[in-house]
Amino acid sequence: MYTQQHLMRTTADIRSKSVFELSAEELSERLKPTADAVKRETFSRNGYLTYFDQAICPDTSYMVHEYRDKKELVQIDDKGKAHFIKIL
Repeated sequence: MYTQQHLMRTTADIRSKSVFELSAEELSERLKPTADAVKRETFSRNGYLTYFDQAICPDTSYMVHEYRDKKELVQIDDKGKAHFIKIL
């Protein structure tokens, strides 16, 4: 179990490093508060997030649209338009 002092020291250590020096785990930890804030703000405005999920998308022409209450698989055409495939 981590103590408050350990958590503060770890956060301070991560904040003092350049993003180019961080491991993938450290970078994820550093970006998490910002990512969570963006997600909350987007969902509060009834918006959605678009991202590629290798576990779900058959190839790079597919993306996930994540809404507050559902996720959809969409295919992006050559003109950048999203076409609904299915609800996940």
